[in-house]
Amino acid sequence: MTFTRVRISVNATIRLNQLKGRTGLTPNILSRIAICYSLNDLTIPNPEEYDEKGQEMNRFTLTGEWDTFFIALIKERCINDGLDPEKDLYDQLRAHLNRGVMGMFSRIKGLGDLHSLITHGSQGIKSSIQPEERSRGH
Repeated sequence: MTFTRVRISVNATIRLNQLKGRTGLTPNILSRIAICYSLNDLTIPNPEEYDEKGQEMNRFTLTGEWDTFFIALIKERCINDGLDPEKDLYDQLRAHLNRGVMGMFSRIKGLGDLHSLITHGSQGIKSSIQPEERSRGH
């Protein structure tokens, strides 16, 4: 599957803008971190949990010079999760991006909090999302 644009959910768009304000990092850098953060969670994200009514990003702005690396990571994860790495590539990239943003949001209050993501381990993102966000389906 070939695609040049990625659209995230409204909630992830709002959270990315808030994270930008908290950290000073651009949405594309935060999105790269979010993808990696989500990939660290061993559960399979459900693309249907995230609408496509939020910000649209150019794929190559999103992934930068590491596009091949990010695509390979998502394809490998698809294979490990028993998904089709070609057919499910876009949906899984979008799902990991959305889930990562939502999971990071409750953990990052400022730039210094990015260190906490490193020590996150494989606890799973759901454990870092506040209970009220889980009850709203985030």
